[in-house]
Amino acid sequence: MNDPELITEHGKSVQATRYAPYFLSVINNRLSWGASQVYLKLFDIGLNEWRILSALRNEPGVQALRVGEMVGMNKSVVSRSTRRLEDMGHVVSRLDRARRLLWLTPSGADLHDKIIAIALRREAALLDGFSQDELNTMFTLLERMRANLGKVDAVDHDLTGR
Repeated sequence: MNDPELITEHGKSVQATRYAPYFLSVINNRLSWGASQVYLKLFDIGLNEWRILSALRNEPGVQALRVGEMVGMNKSVVSRSTRRLEDMGHVVSRLDRARRLLWLTPSGADLHDKIIAIALRREAALLDGFSQDELNTMFTLLERMRANLGKVDAVDHDLTGR
């Protein structure tokens, strides 16, 4: 970045190279777009469906609400994407005491396993050149940022009243 982008916020200019949300957004957007293109071309599913497959592989037999919590997706997106996966035969739902619980089918588990191999290959490319100590530090810092999301929510609430 020879000519760093400036972000103006509340009358202050912030150099993008020193604004964490800028980096997080650029990295996330590029990774998400790329993954979505690969998964659509190879498996006819998008990133939202992949996230649901992953959540159900990690925690089978949960409600859609829990899936949304796990992957940080809106409940309407989870519902729509889950229906698509059900229509494709990758997810099945069952009623248990008036609760609709979700599981991967064998084809859903197989699809998950194919995609996770690609996801891990993409992650390895992203993290190439980092030492183990750097990776440990990075994940510790990312976890701290994730833990601070509640504080960001509180700021948003203070600003909007919701």
